[in-house]
Amino acid sequence: MNQQAIEKPIDMYGGLFDHYLENGYYRMQRNLFTTDDYFDTDTLCMFDVFWLRTIIQKLDSPRDHKIWKLNKNFSVYIGLAKYSIELDELYVRYRNFMKFDAHESIEHFLVGDEEHCRFNSGLIEIRDKTKLIAAGYFDVGGNSITGNLNFYDPDYKKYSLGKYLMLRKIDFAKAHQFTYYYTGYLAVKNLKFDYKLFPDPNAVEVLIKQENNGWFPFTAIKKEGLMPYTKWINEKEPETNE
Repeated sequence: MNQQAIEKPIDMYGGLFDHYLENGYYRMQRNLFTTDDYFDTDTLCMFDVFWLRTIIQKLDSPRDHKIWKLNKNFSVYIGLAKYSIELDELYVRYRNFMKFDAHESIEHFLVGDEEHCRFNSGLIEIRDKTKLIAAGYFDVGGNSITGNLNFYDPDYKKYSLGKYLMLRKIDFAKAHQFTYYYTGYLAVKNLKFDYKLFPDPNAVEVLIKQENNGWFPFTAIKKEGLMPYTKWINEKEPETNE
């Protein structure tokens, strides 16, 4: 199939989707999941993770950010989620460059083996003239959005397109007067997910499930403040066969 638009979501949207996001759930294909642990296959270590969200109104205008200016000559399309050969080819290039296990295709990510998407999903495409150089998917609830897949052409790495897509999603949320942008989780003893504090840690909240599922300002807690809520942090790292 050359191109396929995603039809209207059939169940997970609006206030119901907001409810799950607020309780630390995240989208994977057609399902929602939550977790407190992350196993890093590079270090063979288990890490505690904590879910994050950004308060949109606490951010300055994304258009004032230097990354926005860096990408000012590229064109941007924002619309309903879709999948196509062009998107898949770019995604495969990115996946092979980053060398990580992920969805086999955009269609697999969006709908799996079903005919309909369960979520109200959008797509951002970034082009250098006619060439597709980056794309990002996001899901929309009643008062929040969540970003769930960004990828870009490795030849354009110097443009920080992953962060630019985050800024574009924030700009979309701001324009539609959403309250929150859910960005996924942070690992206490691992830097891999720290980019989710971008562009302003002062606007980020962290979910502490042990505190009645409460959300707290990240800058008041920081990673050090999350230590008492961890269980893996002091354990001996697994031995390897090397």
